[in-house]
Amino acid sequence: MMDVDDVSHIKGYDNVVESSRLDYVTGDGVRPYPEGGDTYAYIKFKTTDAEKIKIPYGEIFGGTNTDGPPCTLNGFTGARNGQIIPEWSLSGEYVKPKKGAELHKVVNGKDTVVAIFDGKHFKEVKGK
Repeated sequence: MMDVDDVSHIKGYDNVVESSRLDYVTGDGVRPYPEGGDTYAYIKFKTTDAEKIKIPYGEIFGGTNTDGPPCTLNGFTGARNGQIIPEWSLSGEYVKPKKGAELHKVVNGKDTVVAIFDGKHFKEVKGK
């Protein structure tokens, strides 16, 4: 998870995947964000549950995170394209977004708000 202020300047599928290190492979061998892809999504939200958001430090930095590569365990994404992006995690906890949170879908660089949080559920934005 990242702060919009740290990543809003990053554009294009390849740059988003590299800067966010979404080049990982799942346990069943699938790469959710494959090379040559063109689509990703994100949620832009604020919350009153900020105390549940943590830096994912590994043991060497006094934390408990044990994620494998590309996780760096130092609180940054490990981008190899010159970007320095702080990373945050929820550690399995539910964080409720404030009303008005936006679900975005980006296809070939076109960013569209597809749903808005009404306080209970994300509601589809008609015509998107």
